[in-house]
Amino acid sequence: MQALRYQYGNLTVRERKKGSDVWQFRWAENGKPKSMLIGTVEKLPTKADAERAVEHLRSRINANNPQSQFHSITVGGLIDRFMAEYAPKRCRSKTLWNYRSVFKNHIRPRWAAEFIEDVRTAAVQDWLDAYPHSRQVKVHVRRLLHTLFEAAIFWEMLRHNPIALVRQSGKRLKKPRALTATEFRLLVAELPQPWRTMILVVACFGLRVSELLGLKWGDVNFKNLTIRVERSTVEGEVNETKTETSEGDLPLDPALAEALLAHRARSVYVSDSDFVFAGREGGVRWKDSILEDHIKPAAERAGIGKVGWHTFRHTYSTLLGSLATDIKVQQELLRHSNIQTTMNVYTQAVTPKKREAASRVVHALYESVLVGKAPPAASC
Repeated sequence: MQALRYQYGNLTVRERKKGSDVWQFRWAENGKPKSMLIGTVEKLPTKADAERAVEHLRSRINANNPQSQFHSITVGGLIDRFMAEYAPKRCRSKTLWNYRSVFKNHIRPRWAAEFIEDVRTAAVQDWLDAYPHSRQVKVHVRRLLHTLFEAAIFWEMLRHNPIALVRQSGKRLKKPRALTATEFRLLVAELPQPWRTMILVVACFGLRVSELLGLKWGDVNFKNLTIRVERSTVEGEVNETKTETSEGDLPLDPALAEALLAHRARSVYVSDSDFVFAGREGGVRWKDSILEDHIKPAAERAGIGKVGWHTFRHTYSTLLGSLATDIKVQQELLRHSNIQTTMNVYTQAVTPKKREAASRVVHALYESVLVGKAPPAASC
């Protein structure tokens, strides 16, 4: 059987009576003519610009064509197809936004014009080693490049991933801060409601802020003294938790249960489907505004220095370790999935050991807060 010809298609300018002229791409599919408008000549002033814009479409049209190997695609074209077809099926909207930013600011300027088969491991490693950005930025760049080339393998454009052997350490130059019990009590003393209860919950459960703001009253079981973590929120978007192991039941200490019941009695939105820390209209609160408008000013007044949302999760983790908590119990309470493969198979039950460890943290952070004078309430 004769091999199919590579469909290069036809790219021309289509004139319009109103508005700017547009680039039109024509090709055949199953013997039928197809066409698509690529963009205006204002946005794509030269044919070379239009060719680059249509590159990812050509690669998709010729995906099953054995002749496509003779028409290479650039990294820029691969990025376009990745963002049009691959990422939207696998990523949340916030992740897509982050991908666009990393591609635009870091990957495209250096690699967009390179043909994908010409990208070499050593060249990428040398570039990252000399790249004048933080380790965390370079970790994100390396990870996204790897994912991008995995998509190329998925589409059978390549047989191996040139990024697989690229190494980039993500080790922090600064150790994340953990508050002492005294610092925590000083901070809480400066916070009115509902921020006071919010910080008690996030620190005494070691939650990620996205999980804290995603909690609903139906997740809190006051009878069995547990809470269920099963969703997260990022910039108003509600999703499943970060990983499968992030989801699960956590022990609720009686003292913290009382604080939550008091918070519920003050709240407007109290049904099982309502968020525990709902905003004025019942929706999801925004973590950045809470931190900048309330938490950081309270920390400054308390004289304890800078804090961020992850400070509270790290405080929880540090206290678990300092209280000689079994490492397996720590993993389950923090809901980590990457300590060791053999430790990832575990029960989701709230065991006596987990309840005891969680309560010891609550008492370390909360005991003096309970007997102190409560700060004044503030409107939600």
